[in-house]
Amino acid sequence: MSVIFPGNYVAHLNAYREQGCVALPGVEFYRAVGALVLNPDNDSVTGTTTAGVLDAGTYGVQILSPDLRQDDKPRKDKPLAIPADSVVYRTALSAPGVKADAAGDTITIAAATGLPTAPVLTADDGTLGTVEGFFPADGVSSALVSILDGTAITVDTNVEVTTSADFTAALSPSAGACRNSPSAILVEVCYYRAAPAPDTEDAHVPFAIEAGQGY
Repeated sequence: MSVIFPGNYVAHLNAYREQGCVALPGVEFYRAVGALVLNPDNDSVTGTTTAGVLDAGTYGVQILSPDLRQDDKPRKDKPLAIPADSVVYRTALSAPGVKADAAGDTITIAAATGLPTAPVLTADDGTLGTVEGFFPADGVSSALVSILDGTAITVDTNVEVTTSADFTAALSPSAGACRNSPSAILVEVCYYRAAPAPDTEDAHVPFAIEAGQGY
């Protein structure tokens, strides 16, 4: 893990590197973003009945490697997991480029993960300005709870999502001839954990002076 201080970075926190920031003394904050990719070009999701269809079910979420290439070496994606002794204070879902089977179909963070009550992302019927069968562009997030007033999870917890129906990769409008990507279910989990105890650099402990080293 790498921890930075506010004002020392110009880009968003890097979930793949497990990068957090210290916003309060003694507390490290993290923003982990994972994805379940639907991409017919590389069959990231292959249905049991129809290729390119995400069957209704529960799936693990991956933190995607920053290396976008897929042609010359395996991608080193890794599971989105929240470490033990962390307190989750926000979850969010979005589904760009994902088409539901029907309006009202849902995506949720699986309850088995042991995380707090998560929001439900529901496919629109077209009345909210979204094309029918697609999900709201802004996604959905959990209600913000009081920071530093939560219960920590006791074990390392993998994050999963549950879909209520079969989904496909689709863009509206299409990005080009038969192009239905990028399409993915995106999951955000924000959490904090206690910072490590101080080390010698925090206290500026001097090194011993060896004999003959004086002026």
